[in-house]
Amino acid sequence: MNRRTLLAGAGTAILGAATGYGSLRVADVRPYDPALPTGDAPRERIVAAARHRHAVDHRATTRVRVLEDWTGEAPYDLDVRRQWHEHSRRRHLHTLTTFAAPLTRNDSIADEADREFVTPHQLLWALFHYNRVYSDSYDLPLTNVLYVTDGTMLYDFDAPAPKNGRVRISKGDSGTDVVADDDDAARAVRGDFVRPHRTDWTKTAERDGTVTYRVSGPDAYAQVVPLPFAPISEFGDCWIEVTLNRETGRLRRIVDNRALVVDLWEGAVEKSLTYRIETEFDQYGVATARRPIGPVDRSLESRAKALLFDLMTY
Repeated sequence: MNRRTLLAGAGTAILGAATGYGSLRVADVRPYDPALPTGDAPRERIVAAARHRHAVDHRATTRVRVLEDWTGEAPYDLDVRRQWHEHSRRRHLHTLTTFAAPLTRNDSIADEADREFVTPHQLLWALFHYNRVYSDSYDLPLTNVLYVTDGTMLYDFDAPAPKNGRVRISKGDSGTDVVADDDDAARAVRGDFVRPHRTDWTKTAERDGTVTYRVSGPDAYAQVVPLPFAPISEFGDCWIEVTLNRETGRLRRIVDNRALVVDLWEGAVEKSLTYRIETEFDQYGVATARRPIGPVDRSLESRAKALLFDLMTY
C-alpha cells in the first residue's frame, strides 16, 4: 500500500468517525435513565416527584376552568396547555390554547394595565400570550406554540389549535431563533407546579395504585405553588392536591384550586378569581416532542449556527 492510499484511507476513517460521533451528538444518543423520585415524608416525595419531571420524558396536559369571577357567567373552560418534554433528546414542545370565554372577552379588563397578570399560568411565555388574548384585535381561540431543541427555538403566536395530537404552525406569525442555551429557552415554558416548601401534607385518598395528598389554606398554599408574577393582594379558599404513583413515585395528577384577588393598576383595580387548574401527567419515558408541522423560513446561516450549538451541547 503506497503512502497516498494510506493517507486517503486514514482520512476517510477519521471523517467517518467524526461524522458518526457528530451524528450521535446531534441526535442526543446517549445513556439516559434518570432515577425514580424517592423520599420518606410526603413532602419529600412530592418535591422529588416535581423535580423528577425536569429529567424524565413525559407529557403534561393542563385544563383550566374558571369557577368564579366578576362576569356572572362562571363556571366555564378558559384554556388548555399541553407540554411534551423529551429530556432524553433535549426537545420540548409547548402549546397554550385560550378559548373565547367570558373572562377573555370582558370589557372591564380589556383596557386595564397589567391585564396579562390575569392568567392561571405563572410563566413569562403565558404573560406574553395573555397580553394578546385580552386584545380585541385577535380572534379566539388563540394558540401559541414553542418548540425548543439545542440551538433552535421555533415559535408561532397564532397557530391552529392542536388536533389529534399533532401541532401545526401557520405561515403568518411564526419563525425561528437560533439560541445558544437550550435550557434558557425551555425554562420559559416548562415551569414548576410544586416548589420546595416546608409545609406538611394530609393524605386524602389511596386507591388504584396511587396516593393523593392535600395542602389547604392561604399560608400553606403560598409556600407550595409558584406565583412569581401575579400581584396578589389576597388569597381565598386555596388548596392543592397531588396524586403520586405509589410504585414509581411519579406525578400522576395535580388539582390546584386557586382563589385570589389580583391587583391591576398598582392596586387601583382589584379582580377576584377562582380557577380550577387540573394537570394530568403521562407518557413517562416514551413522550415525543415532535417538531410542529408547517413552513418556517430559515437561512443557511441560521441552520449552520443551530447545528454548531447542537454539536456543542450534549
